[in-house]
Amino acid sequence: MKGLIKAAFLIPLLAFSLTGCKRGGGSSSLSSKGSSQQITINITDDPGTLDPRKARALTDATLIRMFMDGLTRVDKDGNNTLAVAKKVDISPDKKTYTFTLRDCNWSNGDTVTSHDFAYAWKKSLSPEFNAPNANMLYVIKNAKEAKTGKLPLSLVGIETPDEKTLVVTLNHPTPYFMGLITHPIFFPVNSHVDRLNPQWADKETTYVGNGPFSLSEWKHHNVIEAKKNPQYWDQKAVKLSNVKMIMVNAETGFKMFDANDLSWDGSPLSTIPVDAIPSLKSEEKLYTTPVLATQWIRVNVEKAPFQNKNLRKALAYAMDRQAIVDHVTQGNQIPATGIVPTAMKLQQKPLFNDHDLDAAQIHFDQALDELDATVESLPVIPLLYASAERNHLMAQAIQDQWLKAFGIHVELEAVEKKVFFDRVSKKDYVLSMGNWFADFNDPINFLEVFKTKNVGTNNTNWENPSYTELLETSYYCQSDEERRTILARSEELLISEMPVIPIFHYTLLYIRDQELKDVVLTTMGNIDFKWAHLE
Repeated sequence: MKGLIKAAFLIPLLAFSLTGCKRGGGSSSLSSKGSSQQITINITDDPGTLDPRKARALTDATLIRMFMDGLTRVDKDGNNTLAVAKKVDISPDKKTYTFTLRDCNWSNGDTVTSHDFAYAWKKSLSPEFNAPNANMLYVIKNAKEAKTGKLPLSLVGIETPDEKTLVVTLNHPTPYFMGLITHPIFFPVNSHVDRLNPQWADKETTYVGNGPFSLSEWKHHNVIEAKKNPQYWDQKAVKLSNVKMIMVNAETGFKMFDANDLSWDGSPLSTIPVDAIPSLKSEEKLYTTPVLATQWIRVNVEKAPFQNKNLRKALAYAMDRQAIVDHVTQGNQIPATGIVPTAMKLQQKPLFNDHDLDAAQIHFDQALDELDATVESLPVIPLLYASAERNHLMAQAIQDQWLKAFGIHVELEAVEKKVFFDRVSKKDYVLSMGNWFADFNDPINFLEVFKTKNVGTNNTNWENPSYTELLETSYYCQSDEERRTILARSEELLISEMPVIPIFHYTLLYIRDQELKDVVLTTMGNIDFKWAHLE
């Protein structure tokens, strides 16, 4: 098309074609049934949702990618390639993307149309609809204004000239847009099904997807089964006939793997028992892969006494991150002194020093003075986290470090995962552990989490107009160097106020069956079984 840039985008993201061996060195009893192409994995607990518009946790997004396909998908070579879209044309000003869809169906036989994409995106942008990641759509013209009720949805830059064409107009050139749309918030939803039954994603009998697998069974808090989707447009690439996802704790999952009853155990969908890690390392059975993700502690800045910036900074500076990664997580994680992973190379030097007790004490003393308090008069500080062995051990270590540094007392609050996410979303906490896995390979993805207090991903009640302005300015930078300088300043400002305390940058720890091939594990921490097979 004249005046347009034709693109069949291949954006390298890094991925790993995975092979390996069982702890005992042999192949699994599951794998020996290679002709049946069935695997079992542990996902620990129920996903919070299988509706792509409502996904919040990594487990949600991973399972949704099994059952859904977007305009683009990360392929088995780690490239971001076209999926439901067979072609994309980009305007010379790089603000308008015209996607042409291929012929493909929903699992119920309905045709996937451009209207399904437009419907899903606009539903997420409806002011009354709870879509935690709706802010990711704000790169689209008038999307933010629609979500905040300032403009009607009809003015959002999403058009459907016909059933096979989706035209998206952005506010400004967005170099990471083709990576951004691999996120579930950009997936389609069967508009006919959603209008008739808004709860369609809650059970297998009503679930409709367009991905490599279809949802065949969902016994909540017990098991989910996925079967190869015969309606999938690329079904020739799908070799597995069945993926069984059980929900057991880390100890049970590890025992099952050791007994050859699991094909994969550990990250990103479960954890390996901490006490098993040393022996797995010595036997060279443990695999570690760095990912673009950060573990942190959110601070609710509207809860006393954490309105005080110096108290937040004192706790951050006193933490001994190296001790945590050496003795608790034990997976070669990188101690974090910022929220953006060091692999993104945004900062030239650490934003503060790990375990800087002198600086911590200075800020703590300032905080006590500003609060007109003493150590004894400070309240017990509750630390909320999702119940899991590793989380508990991390929380215990942090509790001990802060007690030794300042004499303050931390109360550990372990709750079931769904309760945890509910409380965090309602800002019903003082301190809470959490993390962020990159949705796309750009520092802005981490920084926008805290753009304003009303962003669904923030949950700290913190905002700073200067921070928001810096991020807004970065959207219009003419050069990458200028943009990265502004993003670096944004992170510096955030850390200077410490509404979030970084702990470490992630690695994924896992063990796997030697006969399970072509599992895609990306630098964003996503795992994809579309091309997986048993040999």
